[in-house]
Amino acid sequence: MGSERAGERCVHEVFEEQVARTPDATALVYGSERVTYAGLDARADRLAQCLADAGARPGAVVGVHLERGVDLVVAILAALKAGAGYLVLDPAFPPQRLRGMAEDAGVALVVAPTDAAVRRLGTGARFVGVDADQGRELPRGAGRARPGDVACVMFTSGSTDRPKGVAAPHHAIVGTLTGQDGLPTAPDAVWLQCAPVSWDACVLELWGALLHGGTCVLYPGHRVDPVVLARLASEHGVTTMYLSSSLFNVVVDEYPAALDGVRDLLVGGEALSPAHVGRALDRFPGLRLRNGYGPVEAMIFVTTHPVIRAEAESAAVPIGRPLAAKAAYVLDERLRVVPDGEVGELYAAGAGLADGYLGRAGLTADRFVANPFGRPGERMYRTGDLVVRRGVGGPLDFVGRVDAQVKVRGFRVEPAEIEAVLTRHPAVERAAVAAADDRHGERQLVAYVVPAEECARPPGRDDLRTHVAAVLPEFMVPAVVVAVDALPLTANGKLDRAALPEHLPVGADGSGASRPPGTDAEKALCDLFAEVLGVPSVGVDDDFFDLGGDSLRVARLLSRIHTVLGAEIGVRAMFEAPTVAAVARRLDEVRRSATEQPPSEGIESAGRGTPLSFAQRRLWFLDQVDAGIAYNMPILVRLRGEVDTAALRVALQDLVDRHEALRTVFTVDDGEPEQRVLPAGQARLDTAVVRVADDAELAERVASAAQYRFQLSAEPPFRAVVFTVDADQPGAALLLVMHQIAADGWSLAPLLHDLSGAYAARRLGAAPELPAPERHAVGADQQARIGDPADLGSVAARQLAYWRSVLADLPGGLALPRLADRPAAPGPRAETAVRQVDPAVHARLVELGRRHRATLFMVLHTALAVVLRRAGAGDDIAVGAPIAGRTVAPTDAVGFFVNMLALRTDLSDAPTLAELLARVREVDVAAFAHQDVPFEQVVADLNPPRSPGRHPLVDVVLALQNNARSSLAVTGVRSGVEVIRTGAARFELLVDVTDDYGPDRTPAGIAVTVEYQAEVFDRAVMEWLADALLRVLDAMAEAPQTRLTDLDARLALPAGADAAAPPPRQPSRRPVHVAPRTELERRLAALWADALGVERVGAHDNFFALGGNSLRAVRVAARIATVERLPATASHIFAAPTVAELARALTDAPTVATTPIPRLPRIPRVRSGRTSHGEE
Repeated sequence: MGSERAGERCVHEVFEEQVARTPDATALVYGSERVTYAGLDARADRLAQCLADAGARPGAVVGVHLERGVDLVVAILAALKAGAGYLVLDPAFPPQRLRGMAEDAGVALVVAPTDAAVRRLGTGARFVGVDADQGRELPRGAGRARPGDVACVMFTSGSTDRPKGVAAPHHAIVGTLTGQDGLPTAPDAVWLQCAPVSWDACVLELWGALLHGGTCVLYPGHRVDPVVLARLASEHGVTTMYLSSSLFNVVVDEYPAALDGVRDLLVGGEALSPAHVGRALDRFPGLRLRNGYGPVEAMIFVTTHPVIRAEAESAAVPIGRPLAAKAAYVLDERLRVVPDGEVGELYAAGAGLADGYLGRAGLTADRFVANPFGRPGERMYRTGDLVVRRGVGGPLDFVGRVDAQVKVRGFRVEPAEIEAVLTRHPAVERAAVAAADDRHGERQLVAYVVPAEECARPPGRDDLRTHVAAVLPEFMVPAVVVAVDALPLTANGKLDRAALPEHLPVGADGSGASRPPGTDAEKALCDLFAEVLGVPSVGVDDDFFDLGGDSLRVARLLSRIHTVLGAEIGVRAMFEAPTVAAVARRLDEVRRSATEQPPSEGIESAGRGTPLSFAQRRLWFLDQVDAGIAYNMPILVRLRGEVDTAALRVALQDLVDRHEALRTVFTVDDGEPEQRVLPAGQARLDTAVVRVADDAELAERVASAAQYRFQLSAEPPFRAVVFTVDADQPGAALLLVMHQIAADGWSLAPLLHDLSGAYAARRLGAAPELPAPERHAVGADQQARIGDPADLGSVAARQLAYWRSVLADLPGGLALPRLADRPAAPGPRAETAVRQVDPAVHARLVELGRRHRATLFMVLHTALAVVLRRAGAGDDIAVGAPIAGRTVAPTDAVGFFVNMLALRTDLSDAPTLAELLARVREVDVAAFAHQDVPFEQVVADLNPPRSPGRHPLVDVVLALQNNARSSLAVTGVRSGVEVIRTGAARFELLVDVTDDYGPDRTPAGIAVTVEYQAEVFDRAVMEWLADALLRVLDAMAEAPQTRLTDLDARLALPAGADAAAPPPRQPSRRPVHVAPRTELERRLAALWADALGVERVGAHDNFFALGGNSLRAVRVAARIATVERLPATASHIFAAPTVAELARALTDAPTVATTPIPRLPRIPRVRSGRTSHGEE
């Protein structure tokens, strides 16, 4: 049937024609009840006769006050057959709301289950029983309705405190639902009717089936449960479904099986989530997914858009093009067509237009205006929606609103209507209502209320929600209520809606659905989640990452869980199920199988050494190879105000006495490094107080002091200097220099916290009273619990197997544009290129990560991989990433726990940025789940080829510095903390990133520092790399669907910067055996054979090819120094990794003398020409 012919018919007439074609086909399914087309038609005819006898006629409106079910459909059809229109009076609505709707529509007859139900409406309408049956059917055409008569009335939110009724004629429904290519109309379709029965989507679901011979399955009950939805879809073979965007997101995320048999899925009501589109089409590639747009005034849909998989990577999904016989004009304020690509207001015209608003002539005239593009007398509806057209004849994109109207869960809501109800509460003076995004990106209503002056306390959330719910439907009840002192106003004193927050207030339960904790474990976990995330409270169903969690906070949370609850869960478990409820279930599983662990002791003991943690051992080895300054961590704390330097010096000594890590020395016993803690109170910290003339001298002296070379075997790895500046304003600068073997970035916050407390006490002449610190050796003991790699059932063995499978065939370094004349063993001198990502881009990157369930680190990792690929590194790129390493270590322990991960990413097949982000997320999550095995064990297991001065496995490292912000809290003094760079490079190339946030967690920008070895890379290339990184981040924020190949032209390398292969690492294959020739070579070969457990060692055999690693190099060097009395160090073995080379290197070296370790070393102080009086 063509649309013009169909448009000349009434809804019930088109249905009756279908009855004649398929009388025995199933029309309705409700529970176990199945009704054929003929049966439905006969029941409706009988009720229609009753309605006609009671006075139903064309132009009248019959109220249908029934729950969803077969009777509801019978009553709707009967009203149409009697010539009247119908108004569904949803029993879920408050009586006051229903009364106003019935009065506005002039309802005189109400079909209801009982007379009492009609009396409760209080309108005086006459009751007609749903089972009324006079034994005769209404003759065909007896109702005499015409296509232009009202078929149904639907109410939508009004800008006052009263909703407005939209009167839709028959031709609006028929013209929308017949003769359309943009809607599914197959006669074998099985539709699911689950939308609210008073909503225009119900018209789509019901008549979309019944006007075409399909089957309509009615959902039981009022609230849609996705579990029930999935069961119904499966049981009844549902093929066609409409879901609001919000419900679509839930189904895709939690119950995708509900879509297993669905052929056609229509989604609308709100902006469609591209990420959920991607997930749906990835799982169901044959699904025909359409995005629909249309206000009630234009009947269901004005436009639809067939969604394709590629649009999952775009910023938004189009709302599409007009349906047949409909028109969509994009106009300016003078009703002129705006050019394609420019924003205008959308006007809807053609089939489907409503007659107007019942009893609102003025509002009808304002919104339904003459159509200058149509025939005389035609109208068009001013939607109030702002749209833009994508190119000539392209689809439309929704941009926003011209007024305050919002969409929530697919419902149109006028905030003013809710505000009017709120201000009728005696405790509310003023109110403003806004729609804000909750943690899942879903819209929720937030009410901001100003309490009445006479109100003793702010009105409670539950009280106000109950007040609103008594008048308005459930979807108009604010999910969050926030008491405020005042509302934002414009210059002329009106409410400034633009100043209301776009996101839920921090700590607000925007979902309105997150349950409170029900068990002791859930209560403890809720507290820990809130503590780590910095929010007031967390519900058991709240998503850790939606609340601002990231991989670092995961580490902190897992550590706190272990410390407080004595249980452990894996990182992957947190990423896969990041709610309190899921973690609590996981802990129950762990506890059922866990064994009791003995309590761990600290490392302080009388004269005994204890093993180093894996992380400490790595830094100790690097110090043995090159006792430089690359792993110094200098921190400058600027203090503005009166500073008591004497009290500060004593407080610093308190800090050393309190934390074992700051008074530990590192010695070697038979080639094994160990740590010894000096007794508290006896390891003296000599803090110099140095006066400088100005900031320039301060900078010079700070830079010099920051480069202090620690002798880890003879002195603790901590020193401090207080600088006072000759200036008009009082103040000082405190420089703390720590070797990272004593403290990592995480440690800074507890250190400064403790120093703040100690200084406050010492200023008052008292000793600090601080709780016992978490002792750093606990981490070393707990890390040992990963077990022996030789035990195939241990954590170490399982994680090593993972890394072996991921990294076994890793190429030997990245091909990057290195200097042609670089030395074989570059020096550590570092240079930097610094850039800043502005807050707007930062915010979009955070949003990009949220849409793809990726952390900011994963976004940065993706961008860096793209830049390295463009620099010539190829499609197989491994990037190093330091990770906190505190999954089992105490949260606030001071020490070094950092581990290194090698993150290997595949960039082949020209993925889009969004597709690459998904790949990176999978890589990173898997790596985080295998972070416990130390990097050194991974390297030893893989035994990659090596070369002097190069990091094994990775050339490039990405570090995100998102530790807790640190400060020194001193009364009357303002402080700021600066990290001082030593000028020594730890890696060939380090991309060091710090993200910043405002007090309300609003993204405030990202600082990017590219640090590189100056003898390896040219400055121009590194400046290009820093710029390119920002360009890729911009592209990810603006157009994540961009393919990598499309970025190449925008990332052109500087002239002459051709990618160069990395210097070859030492070969791992064993050469032909050549016997040692000299006596020293023979003795060295014997030492190597013993240490490496091999039968023989030739003069040209490579130490590392034989199975050597960093620790074995240290042991062999110690044996050589002891037995041969030669100054061998591990660095000698790295530089000369064969017996012959090492023998030559040591032959002319002087013999060594052993130096005893002082029992109570004093920490050296800075010497200066000028010191403060009495301090030197």
